[in-house]
This record gives sequence, C-alpha cells and structure tokens, in this order.
Amino acid sequence: EPPSLAARKAPPAGMGRDKGKGENDGGGAAKGKGKGKGKAAEPEVPSKGVAAMEIRHILVEKQSLALDVIEMVNAGKKTFNEAAREFSIDKAGRSGLLGWKRRDELDPVFWEAALLCPEGQYLGEPVKTQWGWHIIMVQSKK
Repeated sequence: EPPSLAARKAPPAGMGRDKGKGENDGGGAAKGKGKGKGKAAEPEVPSKGVAAMEIRHILVEKQSLALDVIEMVNAGKKTFNEAAREFSIDKAGRSGLLGWKRRDELDPVFWEAALLCPEGQYLGEPVKTQWGWHIIMVQSKK
C-alpha cells in the first residue's frame, strides 16, 4: 500500500519551468502541462475510464532521498525534469519520461497511484514498488 498520495500542482507563473528550450525531453508533448512544475494540490478521484497516461517519474533507492527530491522541487530549487536527470536511477527516459503507458505496462501499485494524480501534476509522496521509490508525474490521461 503506497503512502499518502497527495498531489502537487504548478507554482505561480515563471517558477518551476525548465530553462533548456529546444531540448527534446518530451516536455512539449503535453501542451504546457507537466514541464517540471509543482506545488500542493488536492488528489482527484481515480478515473475509471483511463486507458493510458503520459507519465514521468523519478526513481530512487531510498524513501528519504525521494522525500528530499520532492522538497527540492517544491521549494523551486530544481524542476521536476532537472531532478529526474540528476537523481533518477532509471536512465531509460530523458528527464524521467516514460511516455504513454497502459495499465498492463506498469506495476499495479504505480498505475493505481498515478490514477490519483491530476494531469500536469506530481504526487507529493513517493510510491514504493519492487524497483524502488517513485515520484510520479502525470502529464496527460486518455
């Protein structure tokens, strides 16, 4: 059972934006949503009709590091994408981008946690799976 799954939403305009314009890190695919922004928000009720989600994540080995990374992003010291490049042990996706994923492509705990996350936001608590601790950002749902 994952810990509390409070979500985070975008900070005020001008904060939390990635600076490297022109980098092909997938940030533009969500039309302005999920470009490494983040602050506190209310979790939404899981959508039963979600077939796929465009997801980013930061994977670390220890919960304490995951909490520290969330704090850095919340404080505006790093964007989500910068934190993914610096701290994530999953180097498969640039800036933590996993892309569009269906339920059967993800760990069940990861999928259920991601359903709680509003589009363009990230979960304020890390989620534990067999691979480690994930900070999950959902860019879009369909």
